[in-house]
Amino acid sequence: MFLRSRKSETPAMTLEGVLGPNTFIDEAEGMAVASPRALCLHADGRLLIASGNAVLALSGWGRQPEAWAKFAMPVTALCASPDGHVAAGLADGTIAVRDMAGGVLEGWGRPENIASAVDAIFLAEGEIAVIDNGYRADEDILSLAAWDEKPRGQIVAIRRDGTTRRLSSVLHCPMGVARDSAGELVVSLFERASIVDLSGKVRQSGFPAYLGRIRNSDNGYLISCLSRRDPLIEFFKTEKDFVAEMKEKIDPRHWMSPRANPEFSHEFPIELGATRLFGEIKPWAPSFSYGLVIETGADFIPTGSAHSAANGGRHAISDAIRWDDTVVAISLASGELLRFSFEREAA
Repeated sequence: MFLRSRKSETPAMTLEGVLGPNTFIDEAEGMAVASPRALCLHADGRLLIASGNAVLALSGWGRQPEAWAKFAMPVTALCASPDGHVAAGLADGTIAVRDMAGGVLEGWGRPENIASAVDAIFLAEGEIAVIDNGYRADEDILSLAAWDEKPRGQIVAIRRDGTTRRLSSVLHCPMGVARDSAGELVVSLFERASIVDLSGKVRQSGFPAYLGRIRNSDNGYLISCLSRRDPLIEFFKTEKDFVAEMKEKIDPRHWMSPRANPEFSHEFPIELGATRLFGEIKPWAPSFSYGLVIETGADFIPTGSAHSAANGGRHAISDAIRWDDTVVAISLASGELLRFSFEREAA
């Protein structure tokens, strides 16, 4: 795939057909939110938004989000149970749970030997599965994980009494969790661009992006993508000496890696000659940042997509969820909630 030989991998998907470029994300309605990170649906139908150290509640698009809960550190993950309990993953990996009204529920806490909580899902009212990608919340996983061959991630279940059990280990940068049609957990992997089950068995691979969270949606899934998968990066992964020298001599911020923001600088090792024409950024030029949400069926095969191109600003989609018959997503690059559909409305 992408000039990289891995016998176990299927050929990569390309940005054509249902994954073909469009401007759905660039043309989406936007709502500015301070430091948005994650989304979930409350049992009462409101949209909950992780925003810095707080969780906000939105009762309808275009309305003002209201403060729902506050915490001592940034909220990095959200999930809700059918009866209204909401779990917030915090920057240090702690799991804090609130009742339907936002009141504190005692228990849970921080699982041992966990680096982060990037996503979570209720297994039962007393137990929550936590996705740990192996990197601290303050680390730049887009730079680091793209070049890291060590499988650091794990999935840990924590009960209300604080006891834990490991559901899966040595995963390569897991980012999101959902349930398949049989109720089993499936996980999205960032650098491997694949969906796997808890045993590590690949359910679908070859996505043309570095994956963020996966969410259940109607008859399939929504997969948020933190950047498009760059052929140049994939090619250089075969050049071990180049990678070793890059890691030794260059600040990770300037590695040849996917990025959240569509910024251009002489400090970045980017193909400027391929991205600019007469001083303008070409929309579909190769770029290390990109905005993409993929819609799939129950078999994880793509059925639709929404894009923000190289010259757009709504890149690094960290979460996407169905709400009120539309899709609401988070762009880390623009700091917005975005509302769009996978079909263009008739004029």
